Amino acid sequence: MSKKKSRKRMIIWIVVLVILAFVVYGYIGLRNNIAELAKTTYAVVDVERGTIEVRVKGAGAVESLYDNTVYASFSGTVDDVLAENGDVVSEGDIIATFTSDTLDTERETLEQQIDDIDAAISTLRSTTGSAYIMSPVEGNVKAVYAAVGDTVDVVMAEYDALAVICPDDLMQTVIPYSADLALGEKVTVTVDTQSVQGEVYSIDAAEAEIRFEDGDFAVGDTAVVSAAEGADLGEGIVSVANPVYITGEGGVIEKIYENTGDSVSRGGKMFRLDGEILSAGLYAQIGQRKEAENDLEEVLSKLDALVVRAEMDGVISGLSLNRDQVVQEGAALFAIESNAEVKIDVEIDELDIADITLGDEASVTFDALPGQEFTAAVVRINPVGVSENNVTNFTITLELSNVEGVMLGMSADVEIVSDIAENVLIIPIEAIQIIDQEKYVVFEQDINEELQYTPATHKIVTGITDGVNIEVLEGLSEGDRVAVPQVGELSLQEQQIEMMSNFRE
Repeated sequence: MSKKKSRKRMIIWIVVLVILAFVVYGYIGLRNNIAELAKTTYAVVDVERGTIEVRVKGAGAVESLYDNTVYASFSGTVDDVLAENGDVVSEGDIIATFTSDTLDTERETLEQQIDDIDAAISTLRSTTGSAYIMSPVEGNVKAVYAAVGDTVDVVMAEYDALAVICPDDLMQTVIPYSADLALGEKVTVTVDTQSVQGEVYSIDAAEAEIRFEDGDFAVGDTAVVSAAEGADLGEGIVSVANPVYITGEGGVIEKIYENTGDSVSRGGKMFRLDGEILSAGLYAQIGQRKEAENDLEEVLSKLDALVVRAEMDGVISGLSLNRDQVVQEGAALFAIESNAEVKIDVEIDELDIADITLGDEASVTFDALPGQEFTAAVVRINPVGVSENNVTNFTITLELSNVEGVMLGMSADVEIVSDIAENVLIIPIEAIQIIDQEKYVVFEQDINEELQYTPATHKIVTGITDGVNIEVLEGLSEGDRVAVPQVGELSLQEQQIEMMSNFRE
């Protein structure tokens, strides 16, 4: 009995030892296998020339490019509304009409005023005015614009006066502002070879006005202004400080009594007229009629504006008018959105906004227009970002250059080419190892298959990247062959899966 038990124990120990041997052998083989699998393998690529485009992606909806809101240019009451939101309208279509009791009253008042003036003009038409034009002040005649034979109205249209009188012997000139000048400061004014004392009368940010006594100076002469110590302060044109303008209406200049440089007394004769000379009262009525006509024209223009029309082709939006609603001047009435010129507002991450500039081109696609690609340009970059969930976005505006088939409200996907490098050396970005903030690559001849990982020793300088390839600025030449790591160390999960697979075998 004991011999059988001993034999049985021995068989069990032999089985256990065999199993242990298999386990140890399997473990050693698995460890070697895992080590082999953990080795980094490499694909070798040529350094070649190509183009890299950096693209920023975004999305947005199609909107009208411009704010085409129509505002009330009047205060009035809604009489009728002839359109609804969503209506397609053409330029000139009537959208709404208004009434205004205030404008109606102003029109009636002005029309009655013009009728009254016309009656007064009819009564005064036969009256005549004086054949003489007198000076209202005593002074020196500084300019005479009219000549014998001239028509008074023609001279007045060109010069706004027939003559100019200086009533107080004060002349002036204006020179560019100088920090050396102060109000009331005494200066020297020289016209030709004659010098007189002047005074700084007024100063603003750009000019200084200098006044001085008349030394028989002519209007239009050049005056040189200098400081008391002789420093030149500037020069200007001589004019009358407090001019009195001699005016007239109707007739032809028959005689000139006083010429430039003469003295004239108050009430003294300046001109004698010939021809048809209307009375001052008649001229006054004619002037009043012109003013009333201008006022009436303005009121009629406002009355015309009570019929509000579409100023362009487009779609009505923002219309909320109702009959008998009172609208104040300046109120927004509605908007006309046109798909002839459209925009897309896109939110761009703060990390990408610095690479985008005005004029950058973008490609635009629409889910509603499959297979079509449109071109747009960046026309506005909002300099103020909006932060949400610790992320700041900036809004850029794109204008589409071709809008055929594009409708307002369509969703758009946008890709903006923010940077481009053409005919440059490029390699896959995975070929780069970063060591102490510097970039290195492994040359083909440096690959060491005995090592699990070949350290990079060739330093390079890079430029832009599209996330797949990267521009090489320094350190490589066209035709060089660099290694791109394909497999890194196995993860713990991968090792466990591999171990179970080997164990089953």
